[in-house]
Amino acid sequence: MEQGQILGGDLETLGLQATLKMLALGGKTGVLSVVSGQESLRVALRNGHIISLDEPGVQPPDLVEMFRLLGRVPRTQSADLRRLGGDNPNAVLAVLVEWGVITPAEMQQRIEFGVIQAISRALRWERGRFEFHRDIMDIRGRIDAPQPFNVDHVLLEAIRMSDEWGPTGALGITRNTVARWMPEFRGEVQQLGLAREDVSVLCLSNGQMPLRAIAYGLVMPEPRVATQMKKLLDLGLIEVVDPHLEAELEHSLINLLTQTQHQLAEDPRAAPDQRLLILVRTMGTCVNGLLAHHAVFARALRGRGEVPRSEVTRYLDQTFTPVLEALQRAYPRMDGVIRLAEGQVDYADVLALSAVVRGPELIACYWEAVLCMYDLMRAVFEHVLADEAGKSRAGRQFNDLWLAFLREIEDDLSRHEARLAGLNIAVHPAPFRAGEFSVDGSGSGVYGYELARESRRRFS
Repeated sequence: MEQGQILGGDLETLGLQATLKMLALGGKTGVLSVVSGQESLRVALRNGHIISLDEPGVQPPDLVEMFRLLGRVPRTQSADLRRLGGDNPNAVLAVLVEWGVITPAEMQQRIEFGVIQAISRALRWERGRFEFHRDIMDIRGRIDAPQPFNVDHVLLEAIRMSDEWGPTGALGITRNTVARWMPEFRGEVQQLGLAREDVSVLCLSNGQMPLRAIAYGLVMPEPRVATQMKKLLDLGLIEVVDPHLEAELEHSLINLLTQTQHQLAEDPRAAPDQRLLILVRTMGTCVNGLLAHHAVFARALRGRGEVPRSEVTRYLDQTFTPVLEALQRAYPRMDGVIRLAEGQVDYADVLALSAVVRGPELIACYWEAVLCMYDLMRAVFEHVLADEAGKSRAGRQFNDLWLAFLREIEDDLSRHEARLAGLNIAVHPAPFRAGEFSVDGSGSGVYGYELARESRRRFS
């Protein structure tokens, strides 16, 4: 037996419920550690009462984002709240008490609910081991509840919560289910006749929070959240995030971005006309890579097995032809020069322009092709990410990488704009800056293209 350990055994012999009751009756002070497979739990007790709990390896719920989404903390204060409270929910609650957003009683209620929720999960473990150590400093970063919790009360509520999963389990939703808003919904939630609990669950179904975190944020039993989530799924307001699909999608997009960045790095000191052609080829490769990726992961095509190539091509052409047509009106030199055919962008005529155009007009044509391809690339990416990933964690992570990539291109464009001005070649102004525009599927017009146009006018 390890130093400081005064109790240990198997869950099959002495379950968690019996172990906690025994420690409570003995008025013990220390930390109970329970391990079952990859899951674990640590409960700190003082004089037989629970004062804190930790779930190693479990991502703590993002209370800052929850309170923001529920309208209880304005966006302007959320950064300060995150800085002060970090990722410790109890620390965040303490700051909220100081700010007067919640009362000490609500803080106590939320911490107690978190303890009950975690023990409810652990009560269902049939195999594993437990150990009890005297040292209560074992739980790092612990912030104790204002008042300790009675073990009998916690166990009673945890058993009740665990039992509720019985009839709810048939829904096919677990405590780790992650759901996100459907991008197609553009109506008013208030007109759907949803109950207040439904709206709260909908607000927190942002593609990043698992059901257990939503339950904690709303102080609502997990089985009840599962019922509300099933209702929202049936209404078509949310969808369940498929972790395997998300991983494949993210892998595909990151590979595409890596290849495009490598191509962008080619021959940075080339002559102006040759460097512009490198930019055209780089962005053309990126657009076609996005289209090929979307042919696999588009929401309208996924889950249908092998879809005929003709149908895939028709979907891509119908989706993105209006985008290209709008860009050709903005850049008239590209009308008929850049085309969309068979689900891919054909820009071969741009590469062959030097055979029919000379001098400053050739440079102006190249520059217009670069801007057209840039806007097309952004519009395609915005639609692809909004359709496939929405506001999921993977979508947000890749969006950050994408914006960094765009800044590389825009730095290149800024240098070329200055060089062309020095040659007295009149060209369209450079595009807007990537840092001023977040690709989140919120664009207006044709997949955000009108928003892009407005942004460029603002910065020209």
